[in-house]
Amino acid sequence: MKTCTIFKSVLFLGVSIVFLPPAMAQEVMKVTMEECIDIALKNNIDLQRARNTSLIASSNKRQALLNFLPSLQARINYDVFTGTFFDNNTATQVTEVTNSSRPNISSNLTVFNGFKNHYNKRQRENEFSASTHAVEGAKQNVRTNVIGLYLNVAADRENVKISENRLDLLSQQLEREEKREKAGVGKIEEVYNLKSQVANEKLNLITMRNTFERDKLLLIQALQLDNIRDIEIADLQISDDELEQTIDPYPDVIGKAVQFSPNLKSASYSLVASKNAVKVATADRYPTISLYGEIGSRYSSNGATNPATGDLDPNASFFDQLDFNQFEYAIISLNIPIFTRGVTSNRVQVAKINMLNAELDKKQAEMDLANAVQQAYLDLVAAQSTYEAAKENLIALEQSFKFMQARYTSGNSDFYTYLESLNNKNRAELELINAKYSIALRRKIINILQGLE
Repeated sequence: MKTCTIFKSVLFLGVSIVFLPPAMAQEVMKVTMEECIDIALKNNIDLQRARNTSLIASSNKRQALLNFLPSLQARINYDVFTGTFFDNNTATQVTEVTNSSRPNISSNLTVFNGFKNHYNKRQRENEFSASTHAVEGAKQNVRTNVIGLYLNVAADRENVKISENRLDLLSQQLEREEKREKAGVGKIEEVYNLKSQVANEKLNLITMRNTFERDKLLLIQALQLDNIRDIEIADLQISDDELEQTIDPYPDVIGKAVQFSPNLKSASYSLVASKNAVKVATADRYPTISLYGEIGSRYSSNGATNPATGDLDPNASFFDQLDFNQFEYAIISLNIPIFTRGVTSNRVQVAKINMLNAELDKKQAEMDLANAVQQAYLDLVAAQSTYEAAKENLIALEQSFKFMQARYTSGNSDFYTYLESLNNKNRAELELINAKYSIALRRKIINILQGLE
């Protein structure tokens, strides 16, 4: 009986899954390029780390300002003494268990420390500016990466369509030749040739679909989604005006990129921060002048002297003694570093080396920016030239293929001439698609580098 019940439950569950609505059985998320960018900006771990670093820099900047203020602390204690000792409250030496307390409020202010606080403030401000621009640089990297992956998927889908159309055409041609061969007016050789081409194109189509799925997976991984869902890439419309848009002169492009580049700005601010870090370390070689003040009182279980009468009151209460023993204390101190076991020199040396590394980081940022702009610019120029040539070539090859297809259908051309014409047309279609998406990618990269997107 129990087994029958379990069987019915499993059967009901299986039937329920089979008849689930498509939306419930598998959630499909259709996304545009901008939506992909927004998702990646929200989920990217490197970007989140950059934001966290910026929060730390902001906290350090606030602390650098607070370092100029005096410290203030309150203290209260309750002590138990045993044995012989001198009781300051009664001004006598006692040998008994004594309870005592010394509540106080104190403050400390650094008057001069070689302008260390001043340089530290500048260092933290520049570190905060560097971290802020580092966040923008991380956003720039995310946008560029996602756009490249998205356009790869879009181009793959176009290539799959070309392969599918080619397979349909060859399959129709094979069906026609099989009918002709059965009717006794065709050649079995043509049938075998077409079967070979159909099988080859099926294999090519599988390869292209695998490439499409692989690139789509790379895009999904770049989005770093919490839930694994099937993603459908929205169609990307690229207008002829965008493809044929005139490219700005290279000096203008690189000039705008240098002016905008968040990575270069971050490296520049980091360099200034490292220079101030050297001054902070060097400040430890200078004397330090500080002020200290304290207000407090004392209590002892042995009593206290009443300042009004000058007599010892052994039964004075806690609060009476606080009133009797009030004091104010102030001191100005000068601390001159003479020998610090090389600690200060080591800090200065390390700070100087960090400054040299910051200079190298800035040079590297300049080189990376120049290389990125040069590569994208040259690729865009080449892609536009290729696109214009591929467009004209495709028009000519499409006309040639239509003519050759008619001749082959009528039996006035051989199979190999027909296949060569088809291959040339398909190759031109692929070249045109690749050039189109290459133009779109390079133009968007250049716009991102200039801060236009």
